[in-house]
Amino acid sequence: MTTTPIPDAVPAPNTAEAASLYQRLRGHLAVLKLHDAAEALPAVLDRAQQTNLSMTATLEELLSIEVDATEARRLAGRLRFACLPTPASLEDFDFDAAAGLDRKLIAELGTCRYLETATNLLLIGPPGVGKTHLAVGLARAAVHAGYRTYFTTAADLAARCHRAAIEGRWATTMRFFAGPTLLVVDLCRPRNYADAGRRSGWAALSCNDLQYFESECAWHIHSASRNASS
Repeated sequence: MTTTPIPDAVPAPNTAEAASLYQRLRGHLAVLKLHDAAEALPAVLDRAQQTNLSMTATLEELLSIEVDATEARRLAGRLRFACLPTPASLEDFDFDAAAGLDRKLIAELGTCRYLETATNLLLIGPPGVGKTHLAVGLARAAVHAGYRTYFTTAADLAARCHRAAIEGRWATTMRFFAGPTLLVVDLCRPRNYADAGRRSGWAALSCNDLQYFESECAWHIHSASRNASS
């Protein structure tokens, strides 16, 4: 095993030795794929020289830039996967228009602690009271907290499960829906099911059939999730 000798002193600025050291440092960052740190290196070094920052503080500032950029990329990836239908969040929910809604409960749910105990949530209410807004807001909070989240509608879920059963991809589809830590299923009006049925090729179902099919999908998703965690 070979080691690289550490120089006794930092080379004086604006010298050939300092330039060589700088290029080697850029090369190391590139090999480690710390691209944002490499991009910020000149500015960080200049600021360190102007403010007499210690080497430890300079290194921490450089790495924090890379960490922030990495976290931003991961968040963007989770948001893309989540397929949230609107930019709604818990912060912009109009509680004044939702009489009787427990703000403390919503704030508690916004901490995402219920996900640690695999607690299911059911939002019940008449049309237009903000159930979908709250569902999207809770999903967005989970994404920002680092949880893998996916949003779908019951009509789309039923159509995809039906198509998967016909095409022999049931197990794969169940693994997909059981994969996220949080799966949000937004119930729809009957015409949404009819539209989804026409797109997927299955015939229109009665209300009783839809309720049975949704309960079957829910059971299989729960079963797949339970088996995946065992």
